[in-house]
Amino acid sequence: MLDDLVAGLARHGSTDWSAEYWRRLEPGAAAIGCVPWLTDHAVAEALASFDQCCVVVDKQQPEYAAVRRLATEGKPLSSAYLDGFEEVALPDERGNPPIIHPYSGRLQPVELGPVRVAGWQRAIDGTTRPMLHAKMLVLGVTTYYEDDEMFAGDVLKFHPKSTWMGSANWTQAARRHIEFGMWSDDVGLVRHNYEYLLSLLTFSEPRGAATIGPEPELVSAVWDDDAFREYFAEHRDQYDDE
Repeated sequence: MLDDLVAGLARHGSTDWSAEYWRRLEPGAAAIGCVPWLTDHAVAEALASFDQCCVVVDKQQPEYAAVRRLATEGKPLSSAYLDGFEEVALPDERGNPPIIHPYSGRLQPVELGPVRVAGWQRAIDGTTRPMLHAKMLVLGVTTYYEDDEMFAGDVLKFHPKSTWMGSANWTQAARRHIEFGMWSDDVGLVRHNYEYLLSLLTFSEPRGAATIGPEPELVSAVWDDDAFREYFAEHRDQYDDE
């Protein structure tokens, strides 16, 4: 079953996406996913070959060699490509969320991955704690271009193309188990899994996070409504009645 997972990763990573997207859009193979345990080097190697990648593992997982391999050899995915992350960023040095005001510009994107963690640390006394138990991947294509005509600046996008889900962890032990796994390019299912993984990314933490419980790294920006009211009042003549 893991051989099929690795084969699917290889197919996606070796596809010439410029046949579907203009070469000027700089299309690249990308992946986001989650799994409790990652010890299989073939899976780690296949993911590390992608142009961008972010895999969330459970925080109770030890620092296995395959995780280190993906973390050191993989290329992180920028949040700038992801739907809904336009107003998600890192807090400031005091832990406060970024403020959006008329002169703030775009928020600074965050490099996600190639490995992140989510959940709770393993309890010293052996008490059971909740785990990230989903095993899921969404493979996509990232595109980028500079919009000089509409003055929108850099336009970046992750286009979800296919998804994998199954019962198996990405471990060497799973190769000796009776497991289930499947690929699908059904548009509705791919979108559903993509949105699930996006929500998980907002809940995740950097690899090596030492907090006992979940303390998400990313925060939602706050809009300064008073600043916008003052701005539009001062520049009323530049806008029509609507």
